[in-house]
Formats: sequence, structure tokens, C-alpha cells
Amino acid sequence: MTRIAIVGSGVAATVFARQILSSAGDYRITMIEAGPEFENGRYRQWLDTLMANTNPYERFIDDPREEHERFGLRGSRLFVKGGTTNHWGGWSPRFKPEDFELRSRTGIGADWPISYEDLAPYYTIAETLLGIEGDSLNDDPPRYGDRFPFEAAPYTLNDQPVIDALESLEMSWSHLPKARNGDRCVTVGTCRSCPVGARYTANQDLSQLQSEAGDRLELLTDTVVTSIDMSSKRHARGVQTLNSRTGAEALIEADDIVVCAGTIESTKLLLASAGAFWPDGIGNDSGHLGRHLVGHPLLYAEGVRPGNPDRIEQELGFVTLACRHYDSPEYQREGKMLFGRVGDDGATNIGREIVNGMSRRDIERKMTEGLHVAFEVSIEQFESPENRVRLGRGADRLGLRTTQLEFGVNQTTQAAIGTYESRIAEILRAAGCAEESLSIFRLKPDGAHATSTCRMSASDSDGVVDGDLRVHGTENVRVCSNAVYPNITAANPTLTVAALAARLAEHMSANAGHGPAALISPPTRNQ
Repeated sequence: MTRIAIVGSGVAATVFARQILSSAGDYRITMIEAGPEFENGRYRQWLDTLMANTNPYERFIDDPREEHERFGLRGSRLFVKGGTTNHWGGWSPRFKPEDFELRSRTGIGADWPISYEDLAPYYTIAETLLGIEGDSLNDDPPRYGDRFPFEAAPYTLNDQPVIDALESLEMSWSHLPKARNGDRCVTVGTCRSCPVGARYTANQDLSQLQSEAGDRLELLTDTVVTSIDMSSKRHARGVQTLNSRTGAEALIEADDIVVCAGTIESTKLLLASAGAFWPDGIGNDSGHLGRHLVGHPLLYAEGVRPGNPDRIEQELGFVTLACRHYDSPEYQREGKMLFGRVGDDGATNIGREIVNGMSRRDIERKMTEGLHVAFEVSIEQFESPENRVRLGRGADRLGLRTTQLEFGVNQTTQAAIGTYESRIAEILRAAGCAEESLSIFRLKPDGAHATSTCRMSASDSDGVVDGDLRVHGTENVRVCSNAVYPNITAANPTLTVAALAARLAEHMSANAGHGPAALISPPTRNQ
């Protein structure tokens, strides 16, 4: 029997646990989550979100601290069973082949020690496990004949002015792959609190896995991992834990430790595990641990196209149209960009207006005045030398060490942000939006998209983990989170970490002598 301790219970932890338990090996997993239990997908929760505009996840976000507000940690990530996928938007694009070769192509940053081709089969596994819908005929990035488990939702009427604008500007567009179980979705428009469980959450997936795995999977909630206990420089004995409800401390012994606690907390755990064998933190002899922090500079852009005689409004809470025109090799040196057209926060939210007492006549008048067009934009960030994560002093309400962040945006990325503000405004104008209606806001980086503080590298002199996610210089400590990405790219990171988790499970199973067992059931496809 092989005992595995998994730190965290989000999508990486859940995908890894599901896949390793599906292999031929005899594994016993203890999964340790700092936050509490939580049941999502409840009808009452959805009703409160819709009618009273409540946030069911408010109690799971970071304590208010200056550095959290500056980087966007507060409100973006969740400390709860299932982690941040409890409230994510489901955006699930793959990274592109050139993203794995950033330094070779641009001289900036670092290359990945694995290639797109290495990860492609595991992208397919991750798409199946997360219930991704998308256009299987779109081969950018390459799919090598693999299909999405669910077909893409059709473009909406609201998408058409943007499609026309992109055509006129000779720009490409596509469906945005999303973790939206197409056979179950009922398009109620409140996707961050789905009443039917159609949007993938690690919470619900983990609950199902617990039922299937029985005593092979133990989940400890309200339990902080305070350090990794090293019996030698190369070998970890287990993890030290603290129960935040009872104050009880314990050592959980394990044969393998997989840290899936997100970029910030995974990094802090390795730093907090400093000792005689690793005086500056596990894997930090080269000084890279905690450095290279990047996120996604975000823009929110909107405008109003005058007149809407057909009263077109979108109640869908998910994106159907994306543009990856600037997410391509020719724009990699300046920093790439991806945007999706968002539609659930339009000029008229019919449900909200009814709750607020607006009359039918006034709702119809407001709807006919114009068509709201809005984009969410993510921009690739290149690292700044000062960017890093450190341990703060003291502990937060959960018992986790506080966070100290140093974060800046270099001149290349600053220039890219300005350039893309202009290009997004051009697209809004081409879509017929009135000049006086245009607004573009710079948002804080999404803390859930933070990466690169435990980056992958072929050599321990250039990073923290190797291509198989093992911490350099150790035998049985691995990190599987956004922290291991050598760069952020323009795309959302969740699908990639799920693919890395599936790859890690197969690698560990094969190395244990169980062979590359069939770690996934055949997908259910909506042909």
C-alpha cells in the first residue's frame, strides 16, 4: 500500500486523486483542506444569489489585507472544499504550443521542460473529466483528432455584432471551451451558483469520488498543513497539521506528498518547511522559490450599440464567443491577449429589475435603448525581477501563515496593456458602439491566475520542480498547482493544471510498476 498526502482539495488535487485511485496500484490518500466543508449546487443558494444578489462564497475568501487587495487575491480564491472552482467562470482553453517555448521564441522568461505535444493527451483527459464543451473541429491549438466530450453551445444573438466587427477587422474568433456539462445545463444565467451542478466544481467531483473510493480516500477539512516534515534532505516523512477548530496538531505520515494548494499557498508551505536540510525552504537552494510571480492583467471593456428594437438580452451566465487573434506567435514578444464576450451583466438584468420593482413598460423601454457589448480581457504578463511571494508574520484566521507579496508590472507588459486597450476600443467601435458609451477599466490581476513561484525547469539551478513536478533534490515531494508554470500565457490556467494532474497520476503509477493503466473512463459525447 502506498500512502499519499495531498495538500489542498481543488481541481488539481481532485483530478490527481481520481486518476491515481483509478490505476492498478493500491493507494490510500489523505487529502487535507484548510477550509471547511461546503455543499454547492443547492437550489436555495441559487435562489438567494438570483433574487437577493448574495455571494454564497463570501465567508471563504481571504482576510482583508493590503497586499491581497493590491494583487487581487481577496475575492478571487476560496479556502473551502473544492477550492476556487466553486465560483469560477468555467473558462477552459488550452495553452498553445508556442507558450511552452517562451524563451526560445522571444528571449524572455523561461521555457517549459515539457512540450505541448507531451501534455496534449492529458488535455484530452482533463477536458473529459471537467465536462468541457467546445468546437472539436477547431485545431488551434492542435487536437490531434481528439474530440470534446460536449459540443459547443451555439453563438448567441448578442455575439453577432462582435462577430461582424471581427470579420471587418480580419480577426479570428472561436467558441470558448467551458466546463459546462452540455447535457445537464439548463441556462439559468447564474453559473457561479448553478442549481443543477452543470458547471464543473471540484467540490461536487470530490464528493462523488469520496463515495466511490470509500476508505481509500480520507478528506480532512478545517486542517492546515503547517510544514512538510523532512527525515533527510531528499525524503519527506509526512506533513505536520493543525486543526483550526480544535487546535489539535498531528503528523500525517506518507510515502508521497503532492502539494496542490494553489500558487501562493503551495509556495508558502515550501518556504515554511525550512529546516536543517533546507535552510531557505524545500527546493530553494537555487533561490527561485517564491520568485517570478506573475498573474493576468485584466481589462473590462464595454459599450452600447444604439437601438435594440428586437430587445435582445442575454441571461446566460457563460461566454459563448472568444477571440484568440492576439493569442498567437506573432504577438508573443509583446505579450499575448485573449478576450471573451460576456453577456450576463447587460444593460438590463430582467430578473433583478423585476425584483427591484421596475415595471414591464420601463424594462422594455430600457431594453430597446441599446445593446450592451462587453468583453473580459486577459493579457500575458512577463515577470519583473522584484515579483515574489514571502512568508508574512503571524497567522490568519485559518492558521495559515500570512502572505507578503512584492509585485510590479514591467515596461513591456505595461506597453501591452495600453496597446490592447486601444485594440479593444477599436473592436467595440466596429461593433457599432457609440464613442461616448465606451469604457475600459484596468482591473487587479486575478489572484486565482497567479503562477510561476515554483516554476518547472530542467535543472535545479533554474527552478523549483522538474518536468514531472518533483521538487528538485527530493524523492517524494511534488507540487501540482499553477505555481509550476514557467509563464502565464494569455489563457486561463485551470485546464492546464488539470492536465498536469492527470499526467502526474499516470507518471507516478507507471513508476510504481503499475504501468500506464487506463486512468479514465471513455467519455460520454454529445454527437
